[in-house]
Amino acid sequence: MKRMYRIGVATLMAFILVNFCISCKIDDDSVDTGPLSRVSLYHSSPDTPDLDILVDDKKINTVPFKYGLNTGYLLFSAGTRNLKFRLFGGTSTPIDTMLTFEPDENFSLFVIDDFESARVMTLFDDPSPPAAGNAKIRFINLSPDSNPIQLKIKDVALPLTVGQSFTDASSFMDIEGKAYHFEIVSGGIVVDEIPNAQLQSGWFYNIIVWGFVNPPSGNTNALDAQLSTN
Repeated sequence: MKRMYRIGVATLMAFILVNFCISCKIDDDSVDTGPLSRVSLYHSSPDTPDLDILVDDKKINTVPFKYGLNTGYLLFSAGTRNLKFRLFGGTSTPIDTMLTFEPDENFSLFVIDDFESARVMTLFDDPSPPAAGNAKIRFINLSPDSNPIQLKIKDVALPLTVGQSFTDASSFMDIEGKAYHFEIVSGGIVVDEIPNAQLQSGWFYNIIVWGFVNPPSGNTNALDAQLSTN
């Protein structure tokens, strides 16, 4: 399970996971006690620079929010909140959006698309537990220039998902908790693999495909599939 941290209406508590280290900033004078939502933030835009995260105009990160990172679940005060993603250390704000979070619910927020079209995609994280002995996985296509892709298990003919275009996300699927060799398939061709993916029964996982099929000049963020706990 991911650790969770509180972000109240005026709270400056924040934790950004960087190379498995946690950097934090805490304002002990401000603790919200109202209804809470659990929100995880992902930087999934392959040519957007490092970012600051602002919740109701309060900066919540102390280190750059870099492409490929996620915060784990943070505790947000429920209701309508203003989220801004600002270039780290600067003033330019490519994303400024209002989002509503229901109390006692889980959400994943993804900064997506190329920099000129950067925006936030929100997914509801269904907490319904898997059957005994199973894990749950969700397959998400966040590669801006990809053709439809499928998730399959190596040497198993039937794919786990239908073809998913950019921004398509499957529902969480029950799958036996064990080791897998996953393949990402586009047009019948394997475009990436996740070998030796260890799924623990009772856990939730995302398989996210991000990056560019054809990176622009100077960009090295090629299409890549990542397995992460949800």
